[in-house]
Amino acid sequence: MHVDGKSYWENTTSAPLPRREYTTRSDYNVTMRGNRHEITDYGWVHDQDNLKIIRKEGQEDQILAAEKGYNTYKRVDDSRCAAAAQWWKDNNDKWSTVRSKWDEVYNRNTDLHLHEKVDNKVLFKHLFDEEIKTKDQIDPIIESFIISNPK
Repeated sequence: MHVDGKSYWENTTSAPLPRREYTTRSDYNVTMRGNRHEITDYGWVHDQDNLKIIRKEGQEDQILAAEKGYNTYKRVDDSRCAAAAQWWKDNNDKWSTVRSKWDEVYNRNTDLHLHEKVDNKVLFKHLFDEEIKTKDQIDPIIESFIISNPK
């Protein structure tokens, strides 16, 4: 949005626990995440208002705790990002192919269920393999994660 001279994006949605939490906590099972990203003259701000919720079927949500997060990010000189810019230049075509495949999958307009792992690896580990570059390699990997007849 662009309002009163400010450019920002806001969203509030429920989400699973972050990894730092689900590996150590069992006293709540849902996070209601409120995020606001605002572009500033020096970079951007990520402002968070999160609720830790106990959610049980057939019962009203119970708020266990509220959490505030506030991070600022300052723009640095482009020269400090040269390695990342070069990586993107070298890999842009590959990730365009990945995005196109996901567009095709989403356009099937059906429920989507994915395997957590294939060949004992999560999807991103397959896709970040430097040997995987072409549509003929990428499409079957993504398809292998799609569960065709979920129960």
